[in-house]
Amino acid sequence: MPFNSPISSANADQLVRSLVLPPGGRALDAGCGTGEFLLRIVAHHEVHGVGVDQDPRCIAAARASADDRGLASQCEFRSANVNDLGIGPAAFDVGICIGSTHAFGAADAAYPNTIARLTRLVRAGGYILIGECYWKQQPAPEYLKLIGEPVGIYHDHARNISFAEERGLVLHHATESSADEWDEFESSHHLKIQRQAEANPDDPALASRLIRSRQWQEGYKRWGRSTMGFGLYLFRVPGAAS
Repeated sequence: MPFNSPISSANADQLVRSLVLPPGGRALDAGCGTGEFLLRIVAHHEVHGVGVDQDPRCIAAARASADDRGLASQCEFRSANVNDLGIGPAAFDVGICIGSTHAFGAADAAYPNTIARLTRLVRAGGYILIGECYWKQQPAPEYLKLIGEPVGIYHDHARNISFAEERGLVLHHATESSADEWDEFESSHHLKIQRQAEANPDDPALASRLIRSRQWQEGYKRWGRSTMGFGLYLFRVPGAAS
């Protein structure tokens, strides 16, 4: 999949088209990975994009992708901690954080901190787009042990929305990843690791990753598919219209 989250290209493009951004506007993607979502926004809306990720390999890939698409002059990708950038308030027309709320805080502070930080960085009337996991049902203890996360990190889908609304944001659009999107995401991630391990049979680190990936796949089929959801939440910051 083009994103490090269970999102299809069709779903992503629908979200991109739903934004109304001013000419010459600015978009921030915190935890941008290889920059795919931000690049689609830049290409569709002709705005300036700022992508931030702590993995220098992802940033290198994002820069190469921007160059290949002729978008390098409209983007800047930084390998940094987004909390250390010193960006002033209301600097962006849209703030994005998809599957990367951990960039703003650990454990149960991640989602609240993301909302608070992006609300400060996005102008009145602008957008905040967050992709976040949620519980479809109470997770089994075995599943929590496998993924290494306590139950309190995530809310359910409705609570992800109401939590942001209670902090002044206005829901513009919400969608959930389908079972097909999840299946494609999980299988493609496992296949990538499997191919790397097969191509490097003497690499103990890759062999260990493959074992872990197989365990994860079993856990996904047994518990994760019915327990873990992923929501995309597009909010407006109250104030002047775009």
